[in-house]
Amino acid sequence: MSIRGKAAIVGIGETPHRRVWPGRSMWGLCAEAAAEAIRDAGLRREDIDGLMTFGFDAFPSPMGEYIGIFPSKFAVASGFWGGSSGCALTIAANVVANGGANYIMFVGGGARDPGNPAASIFMGGGTPPPSVNSEWTEPFGPTIAANNSYGMIYTRHMYQFGTRQEQLAHLVVNQRFNAQENLLSAFRGQPITIADVLNSRYVNYPLHLLECVMPVAGAIAFIVTSAERAATLRHPPAYVLGAGLASGYANSWFKPDMVETPVRYSAQSAYEMAGYAPRDIQFAEFYD
Repeated sequence: MSIRGKAAIVGIGETPHRRVWPGRSMWGLCAEAAAEAIRDAGLRREDIDGLMTFGFDAFPSPMGEYIGIFPSKFAVASGFWGGSSGCALTIAANVVANGGANYIMFVGGGARDPGNPAASIFMGGGTPPPSVNSEWTEPFGPTIAANNSYGMIYTRHMYQFGTRQEQLAHLVVNQRFNAQENLLSAFRGQPITIADVLNSRYVNYPLHLLECVMPVAGAIAFIVTSAERAATLRHPPAYVLGAGLASGYANSWFKPDMVETPVRYSAQSAYEMAGYAPRDIQFAEFYD
């Protein structure tokens, strides 16, 4: 069923992001982002009757208790690794569009306090389950996120398409360039060059350290409601026009085509729902 124009984001909250954040916890950072999202939407905590959390280490009940929200209509943890926020938006939009809740908040994040490892839980992201052939894919042990399997995909892409390391390093440099304009970025004031990327150590050939997911401390939150309610709130809403979800293989070597990712299918679903095509898109943000 299409949710085109039937749901919207009406409030957002985001803390600054830092490589490490001594003295902060996941719970406190998430509470800060949640409070900002509620203020931004012009709502009260009591208005939030749906709550979604980010990943595997925190669930709606303890998070809601910590931030003072007790969802009466909808609550679930969105465990989709790095895609958890997009997954949550798709689910929340479907629920509010069909009357399952009035206002659903998604909140997630993590803390990295070197002096207090117990407070440094990270919600979402994480490392996939151990592979069944780890002696081939993780010969030197596990890495953060999916960087071992990415090395395999990268190698295949170079073989299949003639991709050069300088080309993918350029993508990294562009991302870091964009981060310089973001006041909340952990990498503001730290531009890099293609040479910096290529001279950083290998994590798993041909993947360099500066091409990898960088763990940071921080939190985000957003609030989703129906189009009708969104029209009555303080800010112009950001309507959901199209969404798609697709899941691939946990172990990349099982895939019939190593370099094909599930976004081939999820993007098609989103475009079809929205009624737009790639040529119509004026802004795009990519993860992994």
